[in-house]
Amino acid sequence: MKRLSLLFAIAAVLLGAGTLGAAPKAQKATGTFAIFIDNASYDACRAEVDAYRDQLVSEGLNAVVLPGDWATPEQVKARIASLARRKPALEGMVLIGDIPVVRVRQGQHMTTAFKMNENTFPRAESSVTSDRYYDTPSLDFEFIGRDSVNARHFYYNLTEKGAQHVQPSWYSGRILVPADYPGDHQEILRRYLQKVVAAHKQVQEEGNPLDHFFFFAGHGYNSDCLTVWRQQPLLFREYFPAAFKQSSGNHFYNFRQDPYMKFNLFTELQRTGTDVFMFSEHGAPDTQYINGSYPASGLQENVVELKRSLRSYYQRLEARRGHEKAEEFAAEACKEYHFDRSIFSPEAFAAEAKGDSIAKADVNISLEDLEKVHTNARLVILNACYNGSFHEPGYVAGYHIFGEGDCIAAQGNTVNVLQDKWADQLLGLLALGERLGAWQKEFCWLESHLIGDPTYRFSAVAEDAAALEAVQRAASLKHRAEAGRMTSAEIRTVFESDPSWIVRRQALQAIEPFADENAVQVILRGFNDPFEGIRRECCHAAGRIGDPRFIAPLIKIETASDEVIRAQYAANSALTQFNPADMPADYAASKRMQRVIKRNEEQMQLILDRDADPTDREFAIRSLRNYPMHWRTDDLLKMVTDPTDNESLRIVMAEALGWFRNSIEREKIAATLSDCLARDKSLSPRLRREMTKAVKRIQGK
Repeated sequence: MKRLSLLFAIAAVLLGAGTLGAAPKAQKATGTFAIFIDNASYDACRAEVDAYRDQLVSEGLNAVVLPGDWATPEQVKARIASLARRKPALEGMVLIGDIPVVRVRQGQHMTTAFKMNENTFPRAESSVTSDRYYDTPSLDFEFIGRDSVNARHFYYNLTEKGAQHVQPSWYSGRILVPADYPGDHQEILRRYLQKVVAAHKQVQEEGNPLDHFFFFAGHGYNSDCLTVWRQQPLLFREYFPAAFKQSSGNHFYNFRQDPYMKFNLFTELQRTGTDVFMFSEHGAPDTQYINGSYPASGLQENVVELKRSLRSYYQRLEARRGHEKAEEFAAEACKEYHFDRSIFSPEAFAAEAKGDSIAKADVNISLEDLEKVHTNARLVILNACYNGSFHEPGYVAGYHIFGEGDCIAAQGNTVNVLQDKWADQLLGLLALGERLGAWQKEFCWLESHLIGDPTYRFSAVAEDAAALEAVQRAASLKHRAEAGRMTSAEIRTVFESDPSWIVRRQALQAIEPFADENAVQVILRGFNDPFEGIRRECCHAAGRIGDPRFIAPLIKIETASDEVIRAQYAANSALTQFNPADMPADYAASKRMQRVIKRNEEQMQLILDRDADPTDREFAIRSLRNYPMHWRTDDLLKMVTDPTDNESLRIVMAEALGWFRNSIEREKIAATLSDCLARDKSLSPRLRREMTKAVKRIQGK
């Protein structure tokens, strides 16, 4: 059989001439790069901004500085559109300082996990901060209004007129000093831009191949599965071969290695010469959650930690539900663990307050910590919730890049994210010399952002080109599949034949939207793949598609694959999305499945009960987004097309049906909704919008 690489375009075709390696000082511009900045920041940092522009010009980018009093997002977007019509073609942009912040609504299907109810939660909480407004012109937005507290935040609905998936035309980055960062913000920005220019010059004059990589797995994430963590070195060796030429080039840490792991991380973050530092963890705008519960090593430590945990719960309960409820808990805890009631006395709380506070602070990384730590890794990847929330007064990504260290950029998210998302997708492009923004553009979601300079790149090393051939094949497969230039049969051939984990993982992602026989066969084969990431994603895909042939292998993984607990979890979840009538009788009769069957029936009865509380019905309908009942599609379609049912709930149902985009019932859903749109002229604009969006999502538009 011919080498599989012949199926794909070579790297030069994929990445474009002139993008690999250090750019010479005099070359024709291959693309345009827009530097948006507010007037006040430009006046204060003119020399540094101009030096940044000149450096990029020397690397072959037609960099243009665009200062202004940018009053609205529309003004910025109009200028981007103007640049996009010129030559050389627009490649990317950076938004420096006070550039309007867009908060998106009615677009949760473009996030990995964010599903906050927009009807019940405040607008400021239930919207997604996103620069896709600027870098993805295929999306269409409808202006709603400004934030009542922060006038620089603008709210938009995602409409049905544009695409219903994220595929940016250009890469982008945000350079915004956190509002609560101590010091003169203009001086901090000047210092940061000086650091960026120096870093670019170092690559240009000396070279900086990506040969030092650090990975950390925090508690409670998919790192809870040790098979995931064990396989990371095998996976990242495909991405960064130069980092595996010597032991000092790669480090893989796990939260289990120390009860207060953050201090080890501080040492590594401040180590000079690190290229990429990846965190996989839970997060908040102002916190990186590192350790979790203290792993006590003896009886005495267990008792100390148990008391500390009980005190913490008591205080949280008292704050939420009052002193009486907290006292009830205290009495129950003392009875259960045979503690003296005095452990909950005001005196005990006062005596232990300092120790409890220190212990709580020492398990996580806070903004106060990052203010003191000098992050030296050029790129920090924050595979976590909310760490990239640049709309907040203080945010983790900003504290990493604006500190005294060598950090140039941090990739993070503005809302919560799915634990099992493919956070390192095509990361090996960085070792090929691609700019940071170009990599970020390849796996964008509504919430994913690059904070800092998106134009930085590592040196491409010629001797690593062969080792990185898998990265090139994976990237080419992605581009060809997105452009509709590969059939499901061709993708299946790649999955079944390519030796690379990352290529086969890319093939799995590319074939699932077909949801045809080839996709089913790939998933059935993938259940037994040696790469845990493929096995886990096959479980998720099986639930989204709903073909009954997946039931038996899912049961096998759930019951007999204890070494892959995240895949087990995915299989467990997927099995709730199948018709119990298609399951083996003994499995369907199990206590767990009986509970699931009862819950599903109650949910469906509630959805169809017009006399039920509308709030309860809405919650039941929204649950379909994560747990589609493929076998009840006819009932769902009857409800959404019934003009006599509650219109607001029909809107919720139309939106939920859009999540069935890979379902075995997807063609029926799209056809029914399309027919309703064509024949029912009484549909309200809002319902028509959601039906249209659902059809587009199912059709991949």
